[in-house]
Amino acid sequence: MVKFDHIIHYVNQLKEVEEDPVLPIHSGGRHERFGTANLLSYFDYRYVEYLAIEDKEAFCTHLEEGGGSFAATIDTLDYEEGFIRYALSTDDIKGLAERFLARGFTVHGPVEMERVTKGEAISWKLLYVGSGAEIFPFFIQWDEPEQDRMKRIEAFRGKSPHPAITIRQEVADIHVWEAFYDVLGIWEGEIDSRTRVELSQNEKPSITLEVGMDGESAIYKGAIYKFI
Repeated sequence: MVKFDHIIHYVNQLKEVEEDPVLPIHSGGRHERFGTANLLSYFDYRYVEYLAIEDKEAFCTHLEEGGGSFAATIDTLDYEEGFIRYALSTDDIKGLAERFLARGFTVHGPVEMERVTKGEAISWKLLYVGSGAEIFPFFIQWDEPEQDRMKRIEAFRGKSPHPAITIRQEVADIHVWEAFYDVLGIWEGEIDSRTRVELSQNEKPSITLEVGMDGESAIYKGAIYKFI
């Protein structure tokens, strides 16, 4: 029902990422309405999004609007660089909202989004799910047909390695997280055929991205990357 889509790595300066990346940079764009900009590193259809605040006034205005958006996550985490959240893709975002509401979770959205990349507008919808102070993955439904999106990615990504990815995540309340994934029918950590999530409990939440490809493992701008 869902697939892993991307993980957000919040950074202070995109220029520093572009000049000294831990992964190849393939594209980027601006969320003009929210005052943020990004650079994207694709593995295949899955990717790392390096996100930075570009327009503080627009960002603060969006923050004041409320909701469980990525802007609120950046603020909640005190603007510290690192992995802040990841997205799971779906083709039934409204149905997911109804399912989470029925199970006692709060929801915000679907929210219409748009990114402008080299003059081309790409749009999608986002859904945020909440329970207490936990920062769950959010959901994305692309407006672009999947076949067209894959062709567009392949045009600049080239041949895809399709690596196995594991998200190792320490969370404050593992039982609430298990309930979250239970709504999705995920009990053994397998998000999709190439992506897993491994949960453990810790008072201080953290995320480690483990990728099955060549690379030099590092703590890069507050985020832990492991290449195996």
